[in-house]
Amino acid sequence: MDLYTLTDQFLAKDVVDEFVSAIWTERYSDKGDVQLVVPATSENLEKLKDGTFLALRGTKEVMELQTQSIEDRAATIVGHTLDGFLDNRLAWFKNPDFNDDDEGSPLVVDYTETATPGQFLATVVDKMVINPGPAWTGDWALADLNLPYEIIANLELGAVDTSGTAKRLTIPTGPLYNGLEQLARQEGLGFSLYLDVADEVTGYVLKFTTYRGFDHTSDGAYPLVRLTPDMDSLSEIKEVRSRANWKNVCYVWYKNEISKHLADPTAPEPEGFERRVIVVDAEGEPVGRKYVVGGGFYGGGWTKYYIGPEEIAAFRAQNAKDALAKHNYVLAIDGQTSPINDYKYGVDYGLGDIIELEGITGAISKARVTEYIRSQDKNGEKEYPTISVLGGE
Repeated sequence: MDLYTLTDQFLAKDVVDEFVSAIWTERYSDKGDVQLVVPATSENLEKLKDGTFLALRGTKEVMELQTQSIEDRAATIVGHTLDGFLDNRLAWFKNPDFNDDDEGSPLVVDYTETATPGQFLATVVDKMVINPGPAWTGDWALADLNLPYEIIANLELGAVDTSGTAKRLTIPTGPLYNGLEQLARQEGLGFSLYLDVADEVTGYVLKFTTYRGFDHTSDGAYPLVRLTPDMDSLSEIKEVRSRANWKNVCYVWYKNEISKHLADPTAPEPEGFERRVIVVDAEGEPVGRKYVVGGGFYGGGWTKYYIGPEEIAAFRAQNAKDALAKHNYVLAIDGQTSPINDYKYGVDYGLGDIIELEGITGAISKARVTEYIRSQDKNGEKEYPTISVLGGE
């Protein structure tokens, strides 16, 4: 593994080649991480001190080292990809209905917008750390937020995924990274904050991107990728089938009313021993449609949110979908990918892509490539993906 540190301008600095082991992991809907074990010499401890940027030849991801732990003359160094730094910024937005005369009126609220998931995540990052606008004034100055100081220098939006149907999405007030990661997992979306370019004269550029993996299954639009034991592309196979937790009808209880929702609305309603029911209390509140009241020819007015039958129906349906997704029929295949097979990572499939796994019985599961791991120790170098069978995604 060709590891090297970077300066605070993201230029190559020191080669890191004196290590006992190294594990570099990149992830799809989550921050990646690195773990190094090195001799605890003063040179290594200074070279790999917390706050240092670490790069690996062959990838644009950069790790920021966070922690040193020393034991038995060995130092364990851990860090994470740059998107994890967004945990040090907050997602908070002006409450359009703030009323200074109302002690219970919050200054900041969750942010809601109608957009595709990829566009929504990019917009939130742009509003918080790229183009947050001026410091809050007027009534909102009570929040004492000087937003220009929240900017991350030289960060731009990169490619933004626009696939999917636009819908109402919300990011909660709180740590920015946590909200991004939660929504990305929920929507099956990938995101990354990476080093695009670094030059001694022109400087460096960081980019935030959202993306979605390609579908390499039998139902997808891209060439089929199927790992099977017969072709030695999948080994140490474990296969599980279970209906122990499976439900296909969900009743949602909200404000003293109950609505029924089917796992497959296009199929005949299940009955007898095939009908498997779950009842849930609705969590959260419906997202209202925004509208403006008051104002005149030159605009103005107050932003309000209307919650009608459509909003309540969508809220109930989402609660049912979330509940049923946690109670799937299980057909899971687990195994290890062989380093030598017909499919090459980075060529035939990549991070976030959906592929197929075939078990001993011939059962086929769809699975997403959620991680890619590079490691090196006394036994040599390894590179392999982590593949997670899809449930209700």
